[in-house]
Amino acid sequence: MSANPVLEFHISRQSRDRYQFDQSLFSLSGNVILANFHAARQFAQKMNKQRDLVNYPERAVRAGQINAMGLLDEIMHLVIAMFRQQNNPQAFTEALNWLDGMLGENDVNQTLRHFVDEFPPLAVYTNKIVVITHCHSVVYHNPHLVG
Repeated sequence: MSANPVLEFHISRQSRDRYQFDQSLFSLSGNVILANFHAARQFAQKMNKQRDLVNYPERAVRAGQINAMGLLDEIMHLVIAMFRQQNNPQAFTEALNWLDGMLGENDVNQTLRHFVDEFPPLAVYTNKIVVITHCHSVVYHNPHLVG
């Protein structure tokens, strides 16, 4: 993993499959939010093609809405990183240890694997890495990536 790991906006596997979408909309690398505006437009178009917009025009998805949602997610990644940097660098490690103690390590790991399977990063979705490899990398090498 690099010194500035890339965090992605989570898109559910079900949505990726339904709308045949295999791109990244937003990612965060270090302090830089990388927005893929073209991909957001394509995603909105694919979603709208499957909606009855003639009878329900209010159900239209706009690329700007997807962009706003993605930016909010990436801003939260920055806020969490700043909290960790300024207040508690071990916050996620401590949280995982607490959860392991309360729920059991196996249940916590199963939940993390389930989340990654349901909301896979692009590399997992495109089968470049498997869920367990991603989870192991995130939890044991970069616990600040969880979330």
